[in-house]
Amino acid sequence: MKKTITYKVIGTISVLINTLIIFLSIYLYYSYNFSGNLYYVMIPNYVLLINALIGIIGIIISVMLIRKIVGIRLFLILTAVLWLVVLLNYFFPVF
Repeated sequence: MKKTITYKVIGTISVLINTLIIFLSIYLYYSYNFSGNLYYVMIPNYVLLINALIGIIGIIISVMLIRKIVGIRLFLILTAVLWLVVLLNYFFPVF
């Protein structure tokens, strides 16, 4: 019973973090293309698209954890790899 509640809490927190990743990517895309602001450093549009897709994949994996389709080990490994890719894309974008 404790594991089920723990998995649901971890999955919910992961869904929220992945939602924030999606919103940040969409916000940056919108502000780069549809505002009059000039930015000194801009992340390429394809990197923002990749980050949004990774956020969607992260939400799917989190829901699979909540529904007990995947185990906690696989979830943690996949989530850590996906979040690492997103953070590396924001700090070291490939041009």
